[in-house]
Amino acid sequence: MKPYFFRGAILAITIVLAAGVVPAQEKAPAPAPAQQPTIEELQHQIDELTRQLLLVQEQLEKMKVQQEAERRQAELEHLRQAAHTEAAKEATAEEVDTTTKFVSGTRMQPMLNPELSVTGDIFFVGGEHEKEEFLADHFELDIQSYLDPYTKMHLVIGYHGPHHESSFGMEDHGEEEHDHGGLGLGEGYITWLHLPGHTSLTVGQKRQQFGILNRWHKHALDQSDYPWVIQESFGPHGLVGTGVSFDWLMPRLWADTNELTVEIMNGNNDVAFAGSDWKKPTFLAYLKSYWDLNGDSYLQADLTGLHGVTDHAGDLDHDFLALDLAYDWYPAGRELYRGFTARGMLLRSWLNLEDGGSLDAWGSYLYGQYRFTALWIGGLRWDWAEDQRVPDHDTWGLTPYLTFWQSHFVRLRGQATYERDSWYGTDRRFELQITFAAGPHKHESY
Repeated sequence: MKPYFFRGAILAITIVLAAGVVPAQEKAPAPAPAQQPTIEELQHQIDELTRQLLLVQEQLEKMKVQQEAERRQAELEHLRQAAHTEAAKEATAEEVDTTTKFVSGTRMQPMLNPELSVTGDIFFVGGEHEKEEFLADHFELDIQSYLDPYTKMHLVIGYHGPHHESSFGMEDHGEEEHDHGGLGLGEGYITWLHLPGHTSLTVGQKRQQFGILNRWHKHALDQSDYPWVIQESFGPHGLVGTGVSFDWLMPRLWADTNELTVEIMNGNNDVAFAGSDWKKPTFLAYLKSYWDLNGDSYLQADLTGLHGVTDHAGDLDHDFLALDLAYDWYPAGRELYRGFTARGMLLRSWLNLEDGGSLDAWGSYLYGQYRFTALWIGGLRWDWAEDQRVPDHDTWGLTPYLTFWQSHFVRLRGQATYERDSWYGTDRRFELQITFAAGPHKHESY
């Protein structure tokens, strides 16, 4: 019976313990809820996280700078190593290569060739005392070259076509004057540049520096012909001589730029002097003064004195004194589309006559022209000249003109002339000029 008794006792004890445990679990108190953080605590946490983030960013920047410095140092070392390697190769090549090298100068040959330019004038003329015709008037071959850094040569070969001049004023001669034209040397000289004292020396045949316009070639003029006072003094082609010309760029004295030119020529001008006789040369002195008035305006004043003789014996002097003025206005930034130019000369001449007397004569010109657009220029010239060999005879006139620049290489000009002669009355004529140019110098003015 003992086994059954123990079994019963154990079962009873188990039931009692189970009954006591279950109520105890049901009556256990619930846990207390978690306490929420305050705003100050949250703000403190945010500040701490921000500080840690800034520290991390600072460390990253330091790492980037260090990496960039290391990269540059590595590149520098690489370049140094490459340069050292190339230097070693060149040294080795110089030591080993003993062969002769031949270099061709073919590519340098064009630089030794002179600059070539060609210009030409074709006219359609007509008037009261001149027949209407086309004239192949004047053509030039211009050759220029710097022979070395100190010397320059200039050669101009010109062709003047034959044509009849105007019969105005030729009534007393019974026939029109005929110009046979032909081929000849316009200029041919050599210039030594950059001599001591800001000087230069020119030797040969050249257009002389008498005033502003005589130095210009005909195709470069603002009108189709030279002013009448120049033609009256030296002929229709101006003053050209053979000899020596000395130029001096003077110190800045009364003007922004001062330049003095002295020329001794052979007097090869049949209108004003005795011709080519070196026993009685001509002497010319030319003083130029230039001012920059402002950024848009410029003024130039020239004074020219010229002395020569009209006979081979040297007894009859012919002297000239001329004052030239030039004004230019070109608005900065618009100089290709707007502009105004004015030029003028006042000339006085003294000529000794064979009878022992003398004849004084005056002459002048003045013209102004305005650039309307990049292609169109209009102007008006006034001329007055007294006869330098015949007293009480003078001529004055007006010449309006309109110029169209098709390009830098082609120019068309229409020009009308009204002339009043104190002996022969009035004359009216017109010209249509077509000028072309090819080469680097085009319509060159000096």
